[in-house]
Amino acid sequence: MKIAELKDRVVLGAARVYARRTMADYAERAEESQFEVTVTRVVELNPVMRRITLSAPEIRDYSLLGPDEYFGLLMPGADGRLHLPDPERSNVRAAVSEMPEDEQPGLRWYTIRSIRRSEGEVDVDIVTHGDSGPGSAWATSVQVGDIAGFRSGGALYSSFDQPGQLLVADETALPALLAILEERSRRGLPGLGEGVEAHVEVPSSSVLDGMDVPTDVVVHLRGSAAPGTAVLAALAESPASSAGLDYAWLCGESGLATSLRRHLVQQGMDKRQITFSGYWKLGAARG
Repeated sequence: MKIAELKDRVVLGAARVYARRTMADYAERAEESQFEVTVTRVVELNPVMRRITLSAPEIRDYSLLGPDEYFGLLMPGADGRLHLPDPERSNVRAAVSEMPEDEQPGLRWYTIRSIRRSEGEVDVDIVTHGDSGPGSAWATSVQVGDIAGFRSGGALYSSFDQPGQLLVADETALPALLAILEERSRRGLPGLGEGVEAHVEVPSSSVLDGMDVPTDVVVHLRGSAAPGTAVLAALAESPASSAGLDYAWLCGESGLATSLRRHLVQQGMDKRQITFSGYWKLGAARG
């Protein structure tokens, strides 16, 4: 085993031990996969959300671990070409950082919104905010025929059988939340209003255009306020939202996820009944 890979396993192993002790169970792959994908379709859902279809033969045999499956999108580096990291490395971030600077691909993690194995395609919905980050810059300018890299990830949502559930997302986690609701419906499980409560916090309602958000999802508009402030205030004022919960899924901006988790724990909820993930952090880049 290479020394670099040994270091990867030590670092990731420590992170897994910590996560297993502090949050609900989640799904991981036994082996990673990495391959090139081609952009075959680009649809502008609304002014800040683009749906990009990626195609590759490997997708025909790709199995999802859960409805909120995420993957690593590897984008061309500073030299304008796509250079992929060592596929044998389990810590892809470390592998990218050790590549020559002008060859380092951009790396961002996104939800697989839908998969069509028969066509070898996946859709990914990406929030755009100009060229302030590699993911948004790529999604804003990408064209059909462009090449990118796909790095397998995992899934966080796994509590299908828990009756009382609270699901909360911001605009970046909205595709994952919608995928969860669709999978529950496909399995014939109780949905919104039947023990499952879903909340979405967004800066404006225009972010929801074209997303087919169910009418029973509670929408909170935060405007220019900090992420998490609107939905946290609403849940704090409604004790029923945190009473009798068996499971909570809290994903989006880091402050939103952590503040909601803290609120639920203070209400007496076990940390191991809560899934939380900071998809991004206000004022900071995340690869």
